[in-house]
Amino acid sequence: MKNFVLIFPLIFGFLMQNTVYAQNKTDGISPKPLTATISAKGTVLAPISVVSTRDLDFGNDILPGISRTIDKNSTSAGKFSIMGESGKEISIEVSLPPELISGEEHMIIAFTPTDGGYKLPGGSVVDFDPANPVNAVFGSDGTMDVLLGGTVQPTYSQPAGLYSGTVTVTFYYTGN
Repeated sequence: MKNFVLIFPLIFGFLMQNTVYAQNKTDGISPKPLTATISAKGTVLAPISVVSTRDLDFGNDILPGISRTIDKNSTSAGKFSIMGESGKEISIEVSLPPELISGEEHMIIAFTPTDGGYKLPGGSVVDFDPANPVNAVFGSDGTMDVLLGGTVQPTYSQPAGLYSGTVTVTFYYTGN
């Protein structure tokens, strides 16, 4: 024990005089730096593609003063077919015309909160309000149909003619 008491202060004193650093530049030797690397990477999603498959068609026999409604599930409903990355969320925004036009004449077109819908293959139609953006997720095959119904409201004195308007649908990935 006496030896320990004498040796410990000697060792401690020696260590305090000769402080050792792992990479000491004062000894004239440049230290060798340690390095490591990582990769920076990311995958860009394939762009969404869209095909206007079918126009929203109210027919060629609209009677003045009698509204005509087309259900989104009808073969006369508007239809867009889209493709994108499976499992990725997209936003669907529909720009709706307030009226249909024939030359100088106008006919009101209206859309209810359930006139929009989207459908994944093998699934049922999910209703949405076409006046408000909605998010949807592509199924396993990365495809989806967007459907649109609506109602035209001719007046009792509605002039004859072919009335038309433009519906624009915008799709984009949300990042989810």
